[in-house]
Amino acid sequence: MSRMESGINIQPQELLYFNKRYQVIICTSCQYAIQPTALDRHLKEIHALQRHRRQPYTDYASRLPLKQPSELLGTRLGTGPSISLGENEDFPVPGLPVISGLQCLDPGCGHLCVSVKRMQSHWKAEHHKSGCAALDWQSVPLQTFFRGNLLRYFTHPALSVMLLPDTSTESADDQIGAIHDAWASHADLTEFDKSLLAHYLQSTHLSIANRHGNTRLWRISVPRIAASNYLLRHGILALSAQHLLNTEQSQSTDRQRLMEAASEHHDKAMAAFQATIDAKPSSALECHGIIAFIHVNTLLYFSNYGENSLSGVEDLFLADASRPDLGYLSPWLHYVRHGCHLVCGFWDTIGNGPLASLAASWDIPIMMEDERSSRIATILLSALDHDCLDGYQIFDEIHNVYVQAASELALAINAAQKFGSALTIWDAIRLWLLTLSLDFVNEVKKETPRSMILLACYCIILENLGNAWFADGLSTRLLSLTLTKLQNGQRELLQEVTQRIASILR
Repeated sequence: MSRMESGINIQPQELLYFNKRYQVIICTSCQYAIQPTALDRHLKEIHALQRHRRQPYTDYASRLPLKQPSELLGTRLGTGPSISLGENEDFPVPGLPVISGLQCLDPGCGHLCVSVKRMQSHWKAEHHKSGCAALDWQSVPLQTFFRGNLLRYFTHPALSVMLLPDTSTESADDQIGAIHDAWASHADLTEFDKSLLAHYLQSTHLSIANRHGNTRLWRISVPRIAASNYLLRHGILALSAQHLLNTEQSQSTDRQRLMEAASEHHDKAMAAFQATIDAKPSSALECHGIIAFIHVNTLLYFSNYGENSLSGVEDLFLADASRPDLGYLSPWLHYVRHGCHLVCGFWDTIGNGPLASLAASWDIPIMMEDERSSRIATILLSALDHDCLDGYQIFDEIHNVYVQAASELALAINAAQKFGSALTIWDAIRLWLLTLSLDFVNEVKKETPRSMILLACYCIILENLGNAWFADGLSTRLLSLTLTKLQNGQRELLQEVTQRIASILR
């Protein structure tokens, strides 16, 4: 409890901070909001001010447009211990202390409290089971406007938005406007960046939505989360700039600026991404940002790898000889394959939230062998033992690695053909690349003929992504690179293999 000494003269505006956004007065000494009707009592009982000393403060407050607690907390006042701020509200609210708290991760709940004991009681009472730390609740920063019977905790708005179901009655235009406003609050956002955001919200998001009905996810949910997530924000700006470049929607005079913007924002995003995963993310907001950025980063890598790219990418798509720390996986693929581990403890939260369809990208499809996949497998397996490869003897254990990779590739090619034009970039990745052994990746790193032949055959799947701007020229570029690693007889073998597979797929 804080008291003012009678000999100290504090001006009303110094003791009573007026927050214009929420239209409340916050006692700077006590650090909580005061009800308009309770100010006189607060000054008397808490600060021991005599009546004549209280008058200047009450006069000052009477001239302010103050809200009653019921107006500030709205219909959410109830009897619960938490409220939700609007998604574009400031956090932390100036003048209020930030305390360490907990947030329930049960979908649609988001209950807030300050102790494990209270959270455990909440889980038993509301969810009828004992909760588990990290899986069922997370640590979050908390604030409250009032104390006593009006104590209601709130946390960063982006965390609440992610956990609560979308019941917004706002029009799409209103939601887009709110996203623009939220992004504009960042001082480092330039006018050119704002134009990139506008392009993303108008066009880019449509180009990356797919059959899973995730247009709203890319248009609203992802940029909404990015408004409070540095790495995702820069990832989206890089993606928008790359989209403009690849689809030739820009004037020739703008291309240099767009290339610089795409590179600069991607570099900033990658640096922040690496720092976040190195520090091990500890909040749902960080983890949602990580999952969305892994997808954005993959699109950027694909677009930079394409035939018409100016990036000079020369690696073999899935392997990178300079990254033994990643098992020689190309970084983009390493992050895709380890996405669920990078957000350990929050995977269920993401899977039940607004990015659920992105989380589903990690589900490995069950591919059943049929007559067509068996024929493709026979072709691939026979190629592994072709005479032109006799000079490249391998041990039985490595031969088994190739057999497994070839068998899985046959299933993947067959499954991709069934998807037809509905095939997505995530299908192309998870059908084969998610399950490849690191031993096979090591063979690709060494550029062995057998691995080059199988990688070239994977281009049959990538060809089906040709209409997507981020995959333009991708299969052609990869096929060209693999051909440079093969000798004449091996190139002829590859041509024969791809022609035989193509005849089966017709």
